[in-house]
Amino acid sequence: MKFLRSSAMAVLVVGLCGPAMPPPPAMARDDVPAEVAARRNPVGELSDRDVRYFAKQFKTKCARCHGPDGTGGGEEAAEQAVPPADLTDSAHMSDRTDGQLFYQILMGGGERCAMPAYGPESSHGWTEEKVWRMVAFVRRFAQPTGD
Repeated sequence: MKFLRSSAMAVLVVGLCGPAMPPPPAMARDDVPAEVAARRNPVGELSDRDVRYFAKQFKTKCARCHGPDGTGGGEEAAEQAVPPADLTDSAHMSDRTDGQLFYQILMGGGERCAMPAYGPESSHGWTEEKVWRMVAFVRRFAQPTGD
């Protein structure tokens, strides 16, 4: 019992006296305009064809950071200042509005991360509709599978 108390005290002292590292930001962007964050996805259910198409897009454009399964553990994830989002985390995803996800994909990661922009003004040149469809696709990662 004495050992546990002294060990707990040592952890407390180290925790209080050690250098405080700020936690990484929860999102790559915190500059989403309120009117965009409030937008709802105008895309309804994705067709099977859309799901196949966006699965390929995700694999080639997103998986290197977000992982092929969306968990955020891609081969380049450790290199990022802001860890890539775990798209399978339903709590994390429910804290993000469709508009926030849309803006992140449209405009990229900004100064905090290497995520490129995919919107019409970017080198990828995706239409807003295509970005909204990707938002609908990434939402699927956090949905129960029914297994």
